Amino acid sequence: MQRKTWGAVIVAAGTGSRFASNTPKQFLRLRGKPLIDWSIDTFSSIAEISEIVVVLPRDEELWKPYWKPSEKVRTVPGGIRRQDSVLEGLRALDSHRWVLVHDAARPLVSAGIVHRVMKGTEETGAAVPVVSVRDTVKRISSESLISGTVPRDDLRMSQTPQGFRLDILEKVLSSATDVTDECSAMEQAGHEVLAVNGDLRNMKLTDPSDFAIVEELVSEKTESRNGIGLDFHPFARGRPLIIGGCRIDGSMGLSGHSDGDAVLHAIADALLSASRLGDIGIHFPPGDEKWKNADSAVLLRTVNSIISRDGWTIRQIDVTVISDLPRIAPIRDQLISRIAGILSVSPDTIWVKGTTTNTLGDIGKGKGLGCMAMAVISRSIPGTEVESPGNQ
Repeated sequence: MQRKTWGAVIVAAGTGSRFASNTPKQFLRLRGKPLIDWSIDTFSSIAEISEIVVVLPRDEELWKPYWKPSEKVRTVPGGIRRQDSVLEGLRALDSHRWVLVHDAARPLVSAGIVHRVMKGTEETGAAVPVVSVRDTVKRISSESLISGTVPRDDLRMSQTPQGFRLDILEKVLSSATDVTDECSAMEQAGHEVLAVNGDLRNMKLTDPSDFAIVEELVSEKTESRNGIGLDFHPFARGRPLIIGGCRIDGSMGLSGHSDGDAVLHAIADALLSASRLGDIGIHFPPGDEKWKNADSAVLLRTVNSIISRDGWTIRQIDVTVISDLPRIAPIRDQLISRIAGILSVSPDTIWVKGTTTNTLGDIGKGKGLGCMAMAVISRSIPGTEVESPGNQ
């Protein structure tokens, strides 16, 4: 597939009334992470996708208490109908030739499906992932009696993401009658749409029983690991105080070969420990002039790229800063936002707190600062995608 610039619209504007939950289903937490972030992480991992727009309920009370958007996405309010919401998302995108439209209620979309849809769309102009109908389909009369059996050889169930030329989809949706998906609008307008293989795991959450199935699927298809990182630096005059990638007011900074950011160093070591991919000293030797006075945010982004290439996704980072000063509570939100931005994760993934040594040791005497970080990461187990021969 040629390398092209794609945009993606993730539709999360529903109220989830059928799901019988106080929290709209797209913001329920699956293994500690909002459902919508599972899709966002998958789309963010694909190089050809340069922009993601999330369409949210117009009533902010339906999403703001449950979800905080990351820097990876742009958000817009949705419309009354599904196609109205999709149109709002399309119009918020920058100029792209191609677009993917995905339901936030399908959290287990894989990169494999996305790539198949992209390839099919670039070849034909529109593509949709489908799966075979596995059960016998019956037609029922108004009296709930079986009135016939429907041949299923040429029946398929459609999924998302669905891929289109952006300009054509926007024009088609603008004049479409009520439709249940974008493919239906294209059909109404007389456009051909290619069917590509979907994935049985890419199921849509419709009622509460679906959530239990998705939880089982996640536990089957992923492995998780934990790692711990520790770092300590003495205070030094004449250097800025940088912790968590933030410049903090203070009379002394932290000494070190780089900028001395013990918080980001501890996080980097925790991620490398969990992924079994070395440690910060191996990747950034303290005697290497390349890293002298280096910005530790660059180091942490590099570590994130290293673990990402090995298939790992960050699920949780917990940070404890050990020092009398600075006080962490007043700057907690600033630190969380900055760390989340460096790692391209949701702020909900990060937590930062402070503690002291109760006057014990050099840290207790105000001579330095320490940090302990714990990281939880996960990755898909190879061979777990279950394709359906939908277009064959």
